[in-house]
Amino acid sequence: MWALCCLLMLWAGISDYLQFTRHPELYPIGEGFGWIYESSCNYIVSCWIIVCWAVVGIGISALYRMRYNTVCLWAHIILTALTIIYRFFP
Repeated sequence: MWALCCLLMLWAGISDYLQFTRHPELYPIGEGFGWIYESSCNYIVSCWIIVCWAVVGIGISALYRMRYNTVCLWAHIILTALTIIYRFFP
């Protein structure tokens, strides 16, 4: 189930990156909305961080039966949830 959530996160990160590269004028770069929106480079880096984090989650989910991987899976789920809560409920 977590792998499907990470696949959705992967799809969202890649599609957002592609949308940004095609139409950067739609994004509030330089408007003071935080580190991500300070420059185009920061936004691209943040998109790739999200993509890499999703790939890590997919890998952990695929190998969840290995020793200590359950702890890694729960750590990934909790860190992702905390990041989402921090981002949307400051």
